[in-house]
Amino acid sequence: MKIVYTRGNRTETLASLATLRKILNRFVAHRVFYEISSRNKRGHEFFSTKNVFVVGLIEVTNFEHLKILIFDAHNSAHSIEVLDPETMRIYDEIPGRGFAIAFVGSNEGVETRCYLRDEGEDAATIHERTALEKITLPQLFQYLEGITAAETAGNNVDR
Repeated sequence: MKIVYTRGNRTETLASLATLRKILNRFVAHRVFYEISSRNKRGHEFFSTKNVFVVGLIEVTNFEHLKILIFDAHNSAHSIEVLDPETMRIYDEIPGRGFAIAFVGSNEGVETRCYLRDEGEDAATIHERTALEKITLPQLFQYLEGITAAETAGNNVDR
C-alpha cells in the first residue's frame, strides 16, 4: 500500500503494520465522520454512505490481504471494513481542521474510497466521571463519618 501525504505531496510505501496502527490510533475515542463511496472512471457515482460515530477499536491484520476493521464504540453491530486498499492519503495540511485519511482501491474500472475525518474527542470520554464524582454529598459525608469513626474507635482501643 502506498501512503500519500498531501502536505508536501510526498509518497511512501507502508513500512510496517505498526506504522499503520499508529496512524489509525489517532481516531480511537474520537468522533469520526466517514464517507464510503464507489464510482466508475468517468466519475459516475454508484453509491455513497455517510455517518458520524465514535471509534472504539481499530484492528489491522495482513494474512492473505491487508484488512482494517474500525469498530463503533457505541454500537457493536456497526463497523467499517477496508480490504486491501491500494493507497492511503493523509490530509493534515490544514491546521485546526482535524486529521483525515482516505483509503482508495480500484477494481475493473471502479474506484472505492473510504474517507475518515477526525471530529474531535468524544464528549462522554472527556467527561467520564470517576466513582467519587458519582456519589452525592450526603453519601460523601456518611463515608467520611464512617472512616473517622473507625479511626477514633481504633485510637481509643490502643490507649
